[in-house]
Amino acid sequence: MAGYMDGKVAVVFGGGSEAQRGVALALAQAGADIAVAGLTRDLAAEAALHSISNEIWALGRRSTVVTLAADDAPSFAAAVVKAQDELGHADLIVRADAVLNA
Repeated sequence: MAGYMDGKVAVVFGGGSEAQRGVALALAQAGADIAVAGLTRDLAAEAALHSISNEIWALGRRSTVVTLAADDAPSFAAAVVKAQDELGHADLIVRADAVLNA
């Protein structure tokens, strides 16, 4: 699957939200490998992250789940480092927590 994001790695934060899912899948369809990142508030939130990652693998792209314990800058930085360790590098970081309705 060739696309404008071939060879790129994106770290997509969003806690398993539908916004995160949409962004992550669009980037994967464009050719990127994806680190799905989010806070682990409960088992359902972690399951949502893994579900998104599984959908990315089904598209033929690599994916990993990166969980955070707190919503602060050091934990976000640690998540990016973990994503780089698992997928080789990070070209794009996206925070897709929610969709705003106008």
